[in-house]
Amino acid sequence: MPSSRSSSAPSPSPSHPFRNTTGLLVVIPDTIDVEEESRFYDELCDDQDARASRTSVPRSPQGPPSIFSHDIWLGDNSGESRAFARDVKISGWTNVGDKLGGAYVVYDCVIRTKEGTTIHAHKRYSAFVELYRALRQSLPRHQQHFVPALPPKSPFARYRPTFLDRRRRQLQYWLSAVLLHPEIGACQAVRFWVMD
Repeated sequence: MPSSRSSSAPSPSPSHPFRNTTGLLVVIPDTIDVEEESRFYDELCDDQDARASRTSVPRSPQGPPSIFSHDIWLGDNSGESRAFARDVKISGWTNVGDKLGGAYVVYDCVIRTKEGTTIHAHKRYSAFVELYRALRQSLPRHQQHFVPALPPKSPFARYRPTFLDRRRRQLQYWLSAVLLHPEIGACQAVRFWVMD
């Protein structure tokens, strides 16, 4: 009895894998543009920083817990802040000197006090390092974990505008975390640093 299926049916011809795509195929050149790669790397880092800042939730201080919640602490939102600053921004930076004769970068830290006074403190990266060390030495052990790590140094990229803008934003986050903290923002080391 003959089979209803034919074994001599032609097999479908292989199709091109990108036949239905609408995008363009980009050919990578043999040469690498270092500046373009640097900009691309900075954009990737900025994207990662933005994603990390959206997903990170600030931790409550390790104080007496509320009887209502494990995430609300008795010191939260109680108006007990002794910090003198209300707002902290780093509005920009400037290069001082020439690159051959020992240039350095100065950041303009704009600090608005609770009384409404605006203080412009011009600080080098090394001044942030000095404040970090002073806080680590003077703060009690239970408060030291509230001081975040400083952004790392980068000797090869330190004069590139994309690097400086990224560092400005990271230092602004760091300085805000320190100056706006209800207890750390009121300590003597912070006050000396701002007024120096």
